[in-house]
Amino acid sequence: MTRSFRSGGLFSQVVLLILALYSFFPLYIALSASLKSRADLFANPLGLPKELYFTNYVQAFEVGNLKQAFFNSGLLAAGAVLGVLLTAIPAAYALAKIPFKGSSFLVGYYFFCTTIPAQLFIIPLYLAFSRFGLTNSLFGLVLVYIAIFSPFAILLMRSYFMNIPNELLEAALIDGASMLQAFWRIVFPVARPGVITTVVIVAMWSWNNFLLPLTFLNQERVMPVTVRLGMLMGKWSAAWELIMASAILGALPVALLFAFLHRRFIAGLAGTGLKG
Repeated sequence: MTRSFRSGGLFSQVVLLILALYSFFPLYIALSASLKSRADLFANPLGLPKELYFTNYVQAFEVGNLKQAFFNSGLLAAGAVLGVLLTAIPAAYALAKIPFKGSSFLVGYYFFCTTIPAQLFIIPLYLAFSRFGLTNSLFGLVLVYIAIFSPFAILLMRSYFMNIPNELLEAALIDGASMLQAFWRIVFPVARPGVITTVVIVAMWSWNNFLLPLTFLNQERVMPVTVRLGMLMGKWSAAWELIMASAILGALPVALLFAFLHRRFIAGLAGTGLKG
């Protein structure tokens, strides 16, 4: 039994190591290519750089106009996170703690909304937004993000609120607290891991989205990082060292956010379960 347990544990570690190397290999290629000269990149695309060219990052930042793109992506992510939290938290709290007719239907409706890909409604949505003058507008795209990400956030936050005992709320109400005071002082602190999880997921989705900004934003002044990276590809040639450097710079904010909140994010995922 001991030998079989040890052999099984060793096999699991080997499999996890292989999967980790497989996952980090594209990152290694991108990071290595971003630090090479163009001649070194084409001469040895998979090897380590002979000389570190940090100037690729400076040139990529200037050529790709990433300063404005970072600002636009930050506005989109911040607006989406704020809007989703303002809509998801009250809706999730009502579905979890306030009994009313039709709550089960709404939960099923939100589940259904999470299964619909954006490609199905992107054309009629674009036609509607163009009629109201919301194309080439960061505010208009934030509205789209809120509509798309809110159903998932509502279900996620609802699972946290359902895990909170009703006795805590009843005790707070008996002590004279209002529903709003009971929510902010008792419910919200307990559900804080769910809020952090929602913030990280929505921020990552908003920052990394490519299809929706490409569709709704076609002016350079409002383009986010993802679209600007796509525009670095030339028609006949591509400066891959600059593209890889831009990709590393574009992924850096999300990586820093996850590194800063990864413990609370993982704790939030471990503490949830989408309940019916």
